[in-house]
Amino acid sequence: MSDLVQNPLSESEYVELEKLLKSGDPYAILGSSMNQSKQEIELKYLNLVNTGNLTTKEIEVIENAYKVLSTEKYRNAYDEYIFKVGVNEKKLGETMENIKYGALSTLCRLVATPFQSVSVLANSPFTLSIKDTNEMVKTLYSIKGVRGFYRGFAFNGSAILIEFTRAILLELINRLIGSNSKINEKNDPILTLVDQFTHLLTAYPVKMILDCLMLSPLSMGVFDVIKTFINRVGGSSISNEVIKSHSIFESFSFKNLYYGAIYVIPLMIASQQIRKLVNYSALKLKNYVQEREDTISPIIKYSSYLLTNVVTTSIIKSALTAPLYVLSMCYPSQLISSYIQGVEIPTAINPITLAIQLYHHNGLSYFYKGIIPMIGFRLFESLGRLSSPSAVETYTVAEVVFE
Repeated sequence: MSDLVQNPLSESEYVELEKLLKSGDPYAILGSSMNQSKQEIELKYLNLVNTGNLTTKEIEVIENAYKVLSTEKYRNAYDEYIFKVGVNEKKLGETMENIKYGALSTLCRLVATPFQSVSVLANSPFTLSIKDTNEMVKTLYSIKGVRGFYRGFAFNGSAILIEFTRAILLELINRLIGSNSKINEKNDPILTLVDQFTHLLTAYPVKMILDCLMLSPLSMGVFDVIKTFINRVGGSSISNEVIKSHSIFESFSFKNLYYGAIYVIPLMIASQQIRKLVNYSALKLKNYVQEREDTISPIIKYSSYLLTNVVTTSIIKSALTAPLYVLSMCYPSQLISSYIQGVEIPTAINPITLAIQLYHHNGLSYFYKGIIPMIGFRLFESLGRLSSPSAVETYTVAEVVFE
């Protein structure tokens, strides 16, 4: 390519090369490749012309191909053309793949959001059965329509902005202290711990606000939820109209923003680890069957497929994590119910005591009252991750906010 830059083709040479290339790809015609030497290409040419029984047209095609590859300037020009076309086609292909899978991933997540919204309602203490959830869903749809299931969807964009800012600040601090490790690398346990801890600290308030929003009266928006439920100290009763105060930041209460965080964050981490264990087990089972495909029975193959497909794994994940999700939803519900009743915000109860109380009052079925929408959410969430062009195995915003 450097030779071509130093010795560009003249206009007549360019015209001749264009004419020679009308016969086709010279490498394909001679059965050679770009990494072969001039002598190797000459040998290919001689073998072809000496085969006999060639028509005049076929000989002309071979001669044209050999002239291109035996003339240094022509060959350099053609090699550069192939290189540019190959790179551009590869970039275009990668871009189109990213666009296609990115759009599919976004679509799956958009479909998953209503299931997640219904899961919040179904797993909260405000519903005791599937029938109660159905009534709440009907009310939500009749008043707000489909957009009612996307309450706070725009606000979730702030979580992405917060996460982006947090990552930049951590990277800056990392550089200031002169560390050679990167934040997202696993080789530095301290950095990994700091990364995960700061993520949870920034993502939990967003989760709390979105959960409170979904459980609040339909007339309330995100900022109304912050003013009414988060930004308060004493007890007061809710009015029929949205409360209008002059500033959402006046006497802001971080205590309420992190209400129950000491219990919910471990529950969410446990939920995440359970889901990872299910994925790992499914992958190991799939690999085991593939390695012994010729020796195992068709029944085992079919059973393996039933256990490892995305639908089954979504059901298993939901069944194993549903009780944790029910417990985590008790904390935003307590913020709202204490406000409605006009009483002080109660001290957060530890999840073990809470689980025992719920079990004695409602039985085991109470912990699975919201499993159907949760399965729908897990299914489309998993499809979204599978479709994503760049899946990230870490504590992403969605892991905590969209639990």
